[in-house]
Amino acid sequence: MENNVIIGTAGHIDHGKTTLIRALSGIETDTTMEEKERGMSINLGFAYFDLPSGKRCGVVDVPGHEKFIKNMLAGVSGINLVLLLIDSREGIMPQTKEHIDILTLLGIKNYIIVMTKIDLVEEEYRELVKDDIEEFIRGTVLENSPIVEVDSISKKGLNTLLEIIDKKTEDIEAKNIEKNARLNVDRSFQVKGFGTVVTGTLTEGVVAVGDELTIYPSEIKAKVRNIQVHSKDVEKAFAGQRTAINLANIKFDEISRGDTLATTGSLTKTYMLDSEITLIDAPRANLELWDRVRLYVGTVEVMARIVPLGQDELKQGDKGFAQLRLEEEVAVKNYDRFIVRTYSPMITIGGGIILDANPKKHRRFNEEILRKLKVQLEGNSKELVDNYLLTHIQYIIPKKELIQDLQLPSNEIEKDLSSLLEDKIIYETKSGFIHNKKYEELLERLKTILNDYHKRNRLKAGIPKVELMSKFKLTQKEALEIIELFIKNNEVHYIGNLVSEKDFEVKLDNKQIAEKNRLEKELLNGGFTPPTIKDLTKGIKFSLEILESLVDNTIIRLDSDLVLHKDILEQAINMVENHFKTNEKLTLAEFRDISGSSRKYSMAILEYIDKLGITRRVENYRVLAKK
Repeated sequence: MENNVIIGTAGHIDHGKTTLIRALSGIETDTTMEEKERGMSINLGFAYFDLPSGKRCGVVDVPGHEKFIKNMLAGVSGINLVLLLIDSREGIMPQTKEHIDILTLLGIKNYIIVMTKIDLVEEEYRELVKDDIEEFIRGTVLENSPIVEVDSISKKGLNTLLEIIDKKTEDIEAKNIEKNARLNVDRSFQVKGFGTVVTGTLTEGVVAVGDELTIYPSEIKAKVRNIQVHSKDVEKAFAGQRTAINLANIKFDEISRGDTLATTGSLTKTYMLDSEITLIDAPRANLELWDRVRLYVGTVEVMARIVPLGQDELKQGDKGFAQLRLEEEVAVKNYDRFIVRTYSPMITIGGGIILDANPKKHRRFNEEILRKLKVQLEGNSKELVDNYLLTHIQYIIPKKELIQDLQLPSNEIEKDLSSLLEDKIIYETKSGFIHNKKYEELLERLKTILNDYHKRNRLKAGIPKVELMSKFKLTQKEALEIIELFIKNNEVHYIGNLVSEKDFEVKLDNKQIAEKNRLEKELLNGGFTPPTIKDLTKGIKFSLEILESLVDNTIIRLDSDLVLHKDILEQAINMVENHFKTNEKLTLAEFRDISGSSRKYSMAILEYIDKLGITRRVENYRVLAKK
């Protein structure tokens, strides 16, 4: 893949952004008739040019007019370097300052300040403007940014600008192409003969012709028919590239600006966000409980209410945690950045980072939540994995889900999981990982269940595993894996499908032992046609209790009145398996003849063997289940 650099332009209206891009690229970014008539960039422009080193720069021409601020916000996502344009005749203007605030809040740190229209100003005046700029940027992220003087009409200073851009982008980090694909849609239109086309910067991942992606938040599936990068058809687009994607079978009204095109399952649809918000140092930049604001994330604008966390309010110039309650659903993920503006008048007052894209409503001064958010913000990858497993609503989390939600390199997560397993902070099951604290919580629950069961069933060796699974408020799969983990870790005693406390023993007196032996002997002697429960116990409560204590241990219950000794069941299973060595089917009559049993018992035994998954009934005969 080629080395991609995305450059954004920012600055006050009429400070020469579009003219400079045309001078660098030869491409007019004011493309629509409305734009031509109004003489300004209403929507995001789409241009590119090559640097002396051969690197290709995609350019996002962002508008400077206050009314179109949200368009500028849409263009910021994915930008590597910003050219901040300042008219040499006017110097720093209100929108210049607001653009600097927004870019800083969005975490952009790489800038070149471009003084434009220098041919229209005397050198002495330009020096005064330059001094003002240097004074203004002192103490900001732009403090050490180069200042380049250019004139886009005469082309003066353009070669110097290109050389500085080349040097400033030498160490640009490669965009992560291993992540799930994501493109925040900034334009959507129809092309005759092709259908619906969307454009935007591919901020993460790779998109190829033929890929099936999802349109968020509607979750409509879309297939990629064609891709263009820098006006050329390509088979693949990579993170960091300005991209146009032609979507198959998507109507024009099914996708629009503000939507996101992404790998299926990679984004979270939500009406709430836990975040850290940074407020600019200005008088209006204060946020109190339930203040209504405009939230800009990706290319979407939604209204939101502020709920400060850990403090009563957020004050100007400060940082703090807050939950955002949204009035419309958005599709985002952790660590997405956003901007906050006042509802009216629309003034940029802050920005932030999403720390939990799918939180619950919680108390404002909940220490556990505040600790979790602090780890999300500052923690290393191991702490993030630890925190994710601890705070997730599910008990068992698959590795794939960890990688997808945390958006960390898979080899890094593998290393962290190994370390956490070694430290016994987490445990591994067949399908994922469980945090030790959740493990301990479930173990306490298990001990309570077993203790209660043993008190009520003193003559039973343990609770059947299937019955135990139903006692946990978990999915059947989760419950089974948790119980198997407890068995593996020797937390319980497990024999013959019965689970008991490690030190539990059935203690029978001499009379009970004698009755137990009698029942087992009669069932063994009865073979495949043993006495019924009624005949065995004569309805005597004492005998019934002893019989019940043997069920699922040495005795198998076939139905409400038929039982079988487990040794006889083993013989029946062997007979069935031997039959299938030379036969493909087994009828009820054949089994009755082989076992010498009655029709009633033969039917009950075969149905039990079906339940064990050894055989399967087809019409009026059995076949081996695996066939």
